[in-house]
Amino acid sequence: SFVCAAATSGTMVEGHGVHRVAQRHRRLLLGKVFKATSPNGRFAQGAKLIDDRTLSRIEAIGKNLFYFWGDRGDGGKNTTVVHIHFGMSGQFKTAGFGKLEATKNTRLELASESDDIVAHLSAMTVNHGDMEFYDKKVKALGQDPLREDADADLVWEAFKKSRKSVGALLMDQSVIAGLGNIYRAEVLFKAGLHPETPGASIDHETFTNVWQISKDFLRRGVETGSILTVEPQEAKVLGPPWTRRYIYNHSQCGRCGTRVKTWDMAGRTVYACVKCQPLESTLDPPRKKQLAKAKGHVPFVSHCAPEPRQAASALDAALEKVSAGEKRNVEHVALVEESTLELAELSRLKVKELKTKLSDLDLPTSGKKEELLKR
Repeated sequence: SFVCAAATSGTMVEGHGVHRVAQRHRRLLLGKVFKATSPNGRFAQGAKLIDDRTLSRIEAIGKNLFYFWGDRGDGGKNTTVVHIHFGMSGQFKTAGFGKLEATKNTRLELASESDDIVAHLSAMTVNHGDMEFYDKKVKALGQDPLREDADADLVWEAFKKSRKSVGALLMDQSVIAGLGNIYRAEVLFKAGLHPETPGASIDHETFTNVWQISKDFLRRGVETGSILTVEPQEAKVLGPPWTRRYIYNHSQCGRCGTRVKTWDMAGRTVYACVKCQPLESTLDPPRKKQLAKAKGHVPFVSHCAPEPRQAASALDAALEKVSAGEKRNVEHVALVEESTLELAELSRLKVKELKTKLSDLDLPTSGKKEELLKR
C-alpha cells in the first residue's frame, strides 16, 4: 500500500494506490495553474516547462501516473507530459498553501496561493516530454484492469505466446499493468492456479477468471484504500488472521490449513497453497530446481499489509489508520480514503463536540469517544 511505501523501503506501490492518487488529484489539482519549482533541483527543467500552465489531464496506467500541462484544445501540440513512477518510497502529498516543508527528496512542488493548495512529489521516476513521449510510454505498458479501455484479449494473446509462468506474467508490467506481489499471491490463490503453471497452458475460461479476479481485487483496493482479497462473508467464517488475505504472509492456508510455501521467482517471493493450488504441469529443469527450494512461510511483521487482531470493517480500518497517525496535517493521497480523511477531522474534536454533532443528527450521545466516532 502506498502510505507504507512512502514510509518504508522494499514495498512497491500497487496499481490501486496509483489510481487513488489520480482520483484525488483530479478533484484537487485538475484545471488549476501552479507555480512549479523543483526544491531539490532534480526536476528543474521539467518544473520550468509546466510553471504557470494549466494542469489539463491526469492518467493512471498500472503503477504509472501521467500529468498533462497545456491547452487541451491545441491537439497536444504544446502539451508537456510529466511521467511519475513512485518506486519503493515515493509519495505525492497535498496540503493547504504554505503547510508543507520540502525535503531533500522533494523533486516537484506545485503551489497555488489563490486556491490554497500545495503539492509535494517525491518519486523514483519523474520525467517529462511531449505527446510522442507519452505514446511511447503507454505502448510499453500492458493492459490495466482498472481502466475502461483495457483490452483483455491482448493479455490473453500474450499468455498464449509466452513461455513464462502465470506467476511471472502477472508481475510483467508489459502484459498486465498494476499488479504487485501481494495481488499476485491472492489472485492466483483465488483462481486455484499454481504460480509455476505455464501461462500458455491455461484455457480461456481460466484466463478470464484470473482477469476478472484481478479487476475485482484492484477495484476493491481503490474503494477501500487497502488490499482486501477475502470476501466479507468468508472472512467471518475463516476468522483471524485470514480476514484480509488468504495466503500472503500467512504460515497456513486460511481455507484448508495446509502450510503455505514460498520460493523465489525472478527475485520476488512467491506464495502458494499446494493443496488449493495444485501444479498440474511439468516444469523445465531450472524452475523445477527453484521450486524444490520452497519452504514453509514464516510470517513477518508487515507495515504495508498488516493483519488486524480481529476482522475489521471499513470503519474499523479507518479508525486504525487515524490512530496510527497516517493522517495528520497532510493527506497521503494514494491510500487514505475520503471516509478516513473525514474521520481524522472528527477525531480531533472533543467528546463534548462530538456529542453535539450526534445530537444534531438525532443519534445516541452515550459512550466513549471511539463509539461516538463510529456512529
